[in-house]
Amino acid sequence: MAFASDKVRQGAAGVSTGYDIDNSLRFNDNDSAYLSWTAGTATNRKIWTYSAWVKGVSDATNTCLLYAGDSTNFTIIDFTDTQDGHFRLATRTSGDWDSYKAAGPTWRSQAFRDPSAWYHIVVAFDSTEGTPSDRMRLYINGSLSPTYEEIAEYTSDFETHANNNVAHYIGYNPFDAPNYTDGYLAEVNFVDGQALTPSDFGETDEDYGHWKAKKYTGTYGTNGFYLDFKTSGSLGNDANGSNNWTVNNLAATDQMLDSPTNNFATMNPLNKVAATMTYSEGNTHTVPNTVWGASYGTISVGSGKWYYEFIQSANVEGLCGFQLLGAVDWDATNPQYFDGFVGYELDNGYIRLDGSNVATKTSALAGDIIGVAIDMDSGTIQTYKNGASTGSATSFTSSTYYGEEMTPAVGAYYSTSKMYTNFGQDSSFAGNKTAQGNQDSNSIGDFYYAPPTGYLALCTQNLPEPAVIPSEHFNTVTWTGNNASTRSITGVGFQPDLVWHKARNQTWAHLIYDSIRGTGANAELSSQSTGAEGWTNADEYGYLYSFDSDGFTATQGSAGWAYFNASAGSFVNWNWKAGGADVLNENGTIDSQVSANADAGFSIVSYTGNGTSGATIGHGLSSAPEMVIVKSRSNVEYWFVQHSTLGATKYMVLQETGASGTSTTIWNDTAPTNSVFSVGGSTGVNQSAYTYIAYCFHSVEGYSKVGSYTGNGSTDGTFVYTGFRPAYVMIKNAANSSSWVMYDNKRDTYNAVGQVLYANSSGAESDTRPRADLLSNGFKLRSATEPNWSSSNPIIYIAFAETPFKYTNAR
Repeated sequence: MAFASDKVRQGAAGVSTGYDIDNSLRFNDNDSAYLSWTAGTATNRKIWTYSAWVKGVSDATNTCLLYAGDSTNFTIIDFTDTQDGHFRLATRTSGDWDSYKAAGPTWRSQAFRDPSAWYHIVVAFDSTEGTPSDRMRLYINGSLSPTYEEIAEYTSDFETHANNNVAHYIGYNPFDAPNYTDGYLAEVNFVDGQALTPSDFGETDEDYGHWKAKKYTGTYGTNGFYLDFKTSGSLGNDANGSNNWTVNNLAATDQMLDSPTNNFATMNPLNKVAATMTYSEGNTHTVPNTVWGASYGTISVGSGKWYYEFIQSANVEGLCGFQLLGAVDWDATNPQYFDGFVGYELDNGYIRLDGSNVATKTSALAGDIIGVAIDMDSGTIQTYKNGASTGSATSFTSSTYYGEEMTPAVGAYYSTSKMYTNFGQDSSFAGNKTAQGNQDSNSIGDFYYAPPTGYLALCTQNLPEPAVIPSEHFNTVTWTGNNASTRSITGVGFQPDLVWHKARNQTWAHLIYDSIRGTGANAELSSQSTGAEGWTNADEYGYLYSFDSDGFTATQGSAGWAYFNASAGSFVNWNWKAGGADVLNENGTIDSQVSANADAGFSIVSYTGNGTSGATIGHGLSSAPEMVIVKSRSNVEYWFVQHSTLGATKYMVLQETGASGTSTTIWNDTAPTNSVFSVGGSTGVNQSAYTYIAYCFHSVEGYSKVGSYTGNGSTDGTFVYTGFRPAYVMIKNAANSSSWVMYDNKRDTYNAVGQVLYANSSGAESDTRPRADLLSNGFKLRSATEPNWSSSNPIIYIAFAETPFKYTNAR
């Protein structure tokens, strides 16, 4: 069933709604590219607003948004520090910092290191404000940045160098070295004499809840300007007035289609083979700087027809194609023999599949433009050299990963061989080529050679519409207890069917309720306990009283111990929507009662065991569950977990830290199907007359992901692609003794995240950041230990979305 709020797909026809930003300007630090302008007269240096959209700050040492002054006396707005990605607004006069405010640079502060999507930055400055903290405000994606480090406050009526009759720069910082920017800017507004709010430049999307651009319609003042980068021959043109900027080492070919309203794929500096890999030209050019290097794209696909272009600068061994998500990374010596890759080996013309040569095409030389066209639905890959086919398409349906999600992947076996990629944002990507301008409304891309009919550019406008709106099916709420006898918790956004409750600052048990088992003093289950449903002292502890239209109501408990609402408690609740009232399901050999949300890939299943090995239970979903969690309601038993990465011969235990085990009596060595899951004769899943509850999940594009990854034991940890900005992630090392780690976007509202709770422990929340970054298209491990253990065995996870990648901003 489609929900009424589902959208019409925006895709090949280029249909769009709202305000569109057509272009951005790409800065490359190696080119010393920047814009410059000097104000004719000094105006209001006390009050002004800067607004811009920016992409690509993660791998750049410095991303200068605005600099006013010389190398001694200046005001600067920038992102600084390669690893930490902190924001800075600073003013310096005569060698002294007059003031300095930053989102950082301590590790507990906000880090901006998501290169796969766009940030919206608003700096509102007003030194006439009476409250010092109101004199400078930084807004990220419409929200006030929560963290600052201050060297000195801006004093009352302080005058910055912005709006002074001095040189102003964008993309160039005369004070710090290196001085130039590498990244993209779009929709730059500077307003002279007004301190505005983000709502003047953007708005919250009513469906997906993300921050999106809108046209600024106010006045600019004498020294105000608007740079939209629409005129390729005059990229510094002030689209509002006459404050035009001088273009320095920028060309018409630096005008990009990549924009905040249509985000294009690039190579991902967070996901690479070889730590020495370097990136330039807005992450579209890569160099191994070692014997072998490879890099992956920022957009992955599981269906449809997709096209991109590739060039390498030297006649060496090189590869371009697609890599299976979650596969073992390419080897440093023989990457072409690794499983999980399908693509073209340029120097000998081979098509590689799962490490084998499956076809021989025309070979390619340095400078040849290679087109890669993959049909994920029919399982074929076709390559082109300088616009001509290298031969017939090659099928990869024989591969075990046919039908799985894959990401663009390129590699070269030479330390200085540049790899150029164009995903449709840049038809002149080769640098030494003249753009042919094959901008095609059917592909929504600009390629040097026209793509085959029906093949699309890798950009968010071409991504399929998500099946569900995430906030209508999963949400996290946090709140503080107040000792009231009852407490209604709202803000969930829907009536939940599964509520998982935990005190953050107390060693109180996890409490889990669902709509099938109901509410009340005897309905609790605890993820860290083998105990049966309900507690002896539940009336005293407090319990969930009702599921409500926008949340739930809890009661304190007669003894005032108040696991739910003690004034000493800070609480978090994770909430899922199933199907409401349960219905009879007779698909299996055991009848079940099921509340299923087929669109969101989640169901709650209640059944009574029959003690028979090989019993099957209907789960109510339209696809096979990839994760099943089963607990006996009536008896003391383990929480058993099945995960698709491990297979049906393996099981995990939720309340313990142990590695995966092997048993035929748990899942009967049988994987779930589209209609049922199987159980053996174990008392934990199928004892005669025992009652059980099961929570079943499968991945839904843009909303949820059940998957695995391999850790590397480094602070530059594994990147995990989900296809959305995660709102919640639970992680477990399947190979070693370790906890079930739980992160979410409400307890950690900015990166890095590290306020950890463990599903297997009643312990209070620990703050050990940095552990990970939640990003626009997945998550990146930032710890050398948990949850980035170095292991050859899988680390399993389940994640739920805040916003699908099609619509999300950088975090």
